[in-house]
Amino acid sequence: MGQFWLDCPVTASHPSGARPPASSTPALEADYQGAARHTPGSSPATHVRDARLALLNDLIPGLFTAKACLDIGCNAGFVSCQLAFDFDAASVTGVDIDPYLVRQAELLLRRRSSRVHPTTQESRLAVDYFPISAVVQHGCRPNPTFAPASSKPAPVSFVSADYVVSASPDTAGPHDVILALSVTKWLHLEHGDQGLVNFFAKCSSSLVPGGLFVLEPQPWSSYEKAVKKAKAPHFQPRLKTLNLRPETCFTDLLERQGLTLVATSEALPRRIIVYRKE
Repeated sequence: MGQFWLDCPVTASHPSGARPPASSTPALEADYQGAARHTPGSSPATHVRDARLALLNDLIPGLFTAKACLDIGCNAGFVSCQLAFDFDAASVTGVDIDPYLVRQAELLLRRRSSRVHPTTQESRLAVDYFPISAVVQHGCRPNPTFAPASSKPAPVSFVSADYVVSASPDTAGPHDVILALSVTKWLHLEHGDQGLVNFFAKCSSSLVPGGLFVLEPQPWSSYEKAVKKAKAPHFQPRLKTLNLRPETCFTDLLERQGLTLVATSEALPRRIIVYRKE
């Protein structure tokens, strides 16, 4: 597994704006589910690169290349699949508490895998091998396999679990890169201040030395909006008990877990922060 060497924090800008939201899903059993969990970062169009991943790749070139990645709160799998198909990750594990979203992620993986060119001379002549119209009309190719000579896609798997408390070996690591994109608010509201501390500790312990933790925290104002009646009002009592704030506390908490700030950007609507495990 690769290591990263960055001598000092980096700040960068990026022209890309936020992507439109993913389509909503039905409310489900667990406490933080449904349409409120869908983040504004991922486009439902698979050919559109996620603005956050593009920004990160510009900020730290080769960030994902040949790396074992864990995508926490993977939602419907757009980021996880792009890491494998578009950013050359060595392996990707996506974890989400919502089993419906995990099923959607697995379907997306099958669709994208169905369109991968086989490693033959003839396939290199094809402009659009197994186009998306064929997937829509005929369905996905059954269990596509890839020759060793093919560099894509990396192995991708999805796990339905609450990462904060899960003991699943599938997410245990070690990982080169862990992403927590627009998910800490829901973990914080569900598990409280101590649960957030435990989450950061678990992420740190799951990284290889020199591994990177990518964080896209939601601002406190987003917490206040989340507990309104139209969204997740059952979190209102929990909100009143929270003392930790994303704007002031998260970096201190992460530093206590051996994670050092190495890069940051405010080019997109939500701040993107990268920490390295010492």
